[in-house]
Amino acid sequence: MEMKNLGLIALLVGWILLTTWGLFKGILESESLIMTVSFIVIWVGLLILLATSIIQRVKESKDDPYKDVEI
Repeated sequence: MEMKNLGLIALLVGWILLTTWGLFKGILESESLIMTVSFIVIWVGLLILLATSIIQRVKESKDDPYKDVEI
């Protein structure tokens, strides 16, 4: 397995752990509706940005004419 794939897996596992912890602490223990909604919006927004950037990077790496070039 390439180091890039290992890094991507580590990033996703870390993201899932942080999201789970954030959901538990921020949403389930919150007594304020505004706080709960704002946590949800922030986490969903960050998740969308992360997923978009990962998908874009995977698409670009398939068409990269310089991926076999060594420095």
